[in-house]
Amino acid sequence: MLKRFLIAGGILFGVLVLVGGVFGTRLYFMLQGFKNQKQISTVSAEAAKPDTWQPDFTSVGNLDPVQGADIANQVAGNVTAINFDSGQEVEKGQLLVQLDDSNERAQLEGFQAQEKLAELNAQRAHDIFAKHLIAQSDVDTADSNLKQAQSNVANTQADIAKKSIRAPFAGHAGIRNVNLGQYLAVGTVIVTLQALDHMYASFTLPEQALPVLGKGQKVQVTVDTYPNQTFVGEINAIDSKVDPTSHNVRVQALIANPGHLLRAGMFANVVVSAGKPIQVVTVGKASITYSLYGDSVFVITPDKDKKDDKGQPALTVSEVFVKLGDERGSRVSVLDGIKNGDMVVTSGMQKLHTGATVQIDNSVTPDQQTAGVTGK
Repeated sequence: MLKRFLIAGGILFGVLVLVGGVFGTRLYFMLQGFKNQKQISTVSAEAAKPDTWQPDFTSVGNLDPVQGADIANQVAGNVTAINFDSGQEVEKGQLLVQLDDSNERAQLEGFQAQEKLAELNAQRAHDIFAKHLIAQSDVDTADSNLKQAQSNVANTQADIAKKSIRAPFAGHAGIRNVNLGQYLAVGTVIVTLQALDHMYASFTLPEQALPVLGKGQKVQVTVDTYPNQTFVGEINAIDSKVDPTSHNVRVQALIANPGHLLRAGMFANVVVSAGKPIQVVTVGKASITYSLYGDSVFVITPDKDKKDDKGQPALTVSEVFVKLGDERGSRVSVLDGIKNGDMVVTSGMQKLHTGATVQIDNSVTPDQQTAGVTGK
């Protein structure tokens, strides 16, 4: 009898424990759900701001010299003089390198003597012909000999000039590639010469930009080498055709180069001003949530149906999809979705959803945000 009583008591105890566990679990989750309903996300926020932006086109391209050339010799010879240093500024017509021209100068003296004799013979022939003592053919022969002698002189002078390599324009000399006494074969590059006062920025824009493009339009260029400096210029040429594959048009701009900082071959970021300034609504890039389904922001509004600890309408968020425009630095224009003055979340939006309750604390930077949730 005692044994049966103990068994029945054990069974009853087990049932009570099981029932208690079930009710305890349900009570726990009810309390957690109540707690979650009271959770408030801490965020930073700012109001969408109006601004005036100049419409523009952006592109990338390369810098080309207004004048640039690899200076090379047209005739072979030994270097007898070098009259410039690497990195030097040279003037137009300045002698850079002299090749040995002693043979040509010796030949020139002989041809000049022949020219003088031919002049005398031609003059005598004309005088005698005037007295009807010789035929016209003799005069023609004398004139032909004179022209031949003059041609020999001019040809030799040209050969001598080719052995004096001069700067075709004023510019900045690069690194010298030849040495004194060196034999130069035809076409040896002596030095690269670049005019650096101005540079060409060559880039492309979509064909849709053609209606608002024109010569003289303002252009701004930045390069990775000097990220904090902007170089200004204007469009000086637009290509006469559109590329049939990319449907882009080539554009060239003349850029001022103070201090000769820009060099040919540099990668250029180009901004072309187009049209009149327009009014835009802007927000910080940090407030934008980018996704495959569209770009969105969290807009903060008071909810009259919810009260905070002070009895005021609680702040809740709504996810709003937006249409974005141009970017300028850390800000982006919003074409549709929000208006001036709308309060948008700038950090702490990782765990937000439409209807979530938030509190604003702009003293907390994004780096200090953790989970972004505090219990209340």
